[in-house]
Amino acid sequence: MQEIQKQLGSLRNELKRNSNSERAVIEKRYLKSPFKFFGVSLPATEKIAKEFRKANKDIGCEYVLELSKKLWDSEYHDEKRLGLRILQYYPEYLAYSAMPMLEKMLMQSPTWDLIDDISIHLVGTVLEKDKKAYAYLKKWSRSENFWMRRASLISQILLFRQDKGNKKLFFEFAEKMLSEKEFFIRKAIGWGLREMAKANPGEAFDFLMKVKNKASGLTLREGSKRLPEKMKKTITGK
Repeated sequence: MQEIQKQLGSLRNELKRNSNSERAVIEKRYLKSPFKFFGVSLPATEKIAKEFRKANKDIGCEYVLELSKKLWDSEYHDEKRLGLRILQYYPEYLAYSAMPMLEKMLMQSPTWDLIDDISIHLVGTVLEKDKKAYAYLKKWSRSENFWMRRASLISQILLFRQDKGNKKLFFEFAEKMLSEKEFFIRKAIGWGLREMAKANPGEAFDFLMKVKNKASGLTLREGSKRLPEKMKKTITGK
């Protein structure tokens, strides 16, 4: 525990060295985050996480998870973000057993950037390893919290790019959420289809055709962005 506290202090000092008060004000306003900000840029956060991994290649799973939790529990948005980035650099420790922790983080996330980081880069890694994790997506798709519903839609995005993942489940979630007015849900459905189209345009096109008269314009525009021009024109008329 003492070693983790020492490491936390070192990482916080790195964040402070990369702080920017003007960026802090802008980011807080842009993200509408309730947390404090140092104003550390994403590239700087990435660099700190990458250097941490390079210097700590052999530390154990328990240490990494505990350190990430401590950073997550911070009152600073930048520290939460760094905790997630560090987890990304230890994919070998992202197993099904990490899902309760990731779910808790999602439930505590009030901004799209944290939701997206956890869903795409952390939950997505677990999904690729263990199909049992899809049960969490099913649960989140029924949540009253729209951020959790967004998580159920976007967690497979990196898998879709490789023509992997459970597309049938995504289509099921998407169809149930088509009538929602929430921007972040409409955008998420389109985003999932857009990434799917990169590897398998036919499947994305077929679903868009099926829901063309029910989906929002935002969903149709986003979902058809990566389709071949002829398919795209059939969906959007442009």
